[in-house]
Amino acid sequence: MGPIDKHIHIERESAYEQRLVARFQAGEPEALGALFELHVDRVFAYARHLLGNREDAEEITSEAFLRSFERIGSYRGECPFRGWLFGITRNLCLDRQRQPRLLLLDPEAMTPDDDGGVDIRQLETAIVVRQALADLSTEHRLVLLLCDVEEWDAREAALTLNKTVAATKSLLYRARREMRARIREKLDDGCEDDIDGEMTDAV
Repeated sequence: MGPIDKHIHIERESAYEQRLVARFQAGEPEALGALFELHVDRVFAYARHLLGNREDAEEITSEAFLRSFERIGSYRGECPFRGWLFGITRNLCLDRQRQPRLLLLDPEAMTPDDDGGVDIRQLETAIVVRQALADLSTEHRLVLLLCDVEEWDAREAALTLNKTVAATKSLLYRARREMRARIREKLDDGCEDDIDGEMTDAV
């Protein structure tokens, strides 16, 4: 999907979700199910990227929708519903991250090798990338997840991060630079190029 097509798709989806919100606020509870189906996979993926494991992500996803539906009566459309929902998810994830956790890797993200087992190289890459991501500031980690993993454009990310588009683009540039630097620090000489191309897939 090209940039123009993607923009049109985003605009149409935003209009659709606004209609669903208006329907619920007008007394149609069925609209909540449609909102859930529209965003549940994205919210789960976002939470999993932030938290690093499936179990926590599933709990946060459920809690994020519960809270958003409880508060939807006060939603006034100042920002896209998706950005508002992701903001709730982000805050829940940050609360969860304050709890002591071991580094967990999602086995579903691992591609089996020729023998049907886990590809050791891929596993090592995932560990390095997750460690590097965890070392970033919260702000840098969030902008990378939104723009490079979720593929939001700068305008959407800016709304969620409460920044201008220009500030968001600058933040993304700095975050990418820091991420590459931290990955290089964790790798043996000669491995950087291989990891750089795999960064987004492994996060």
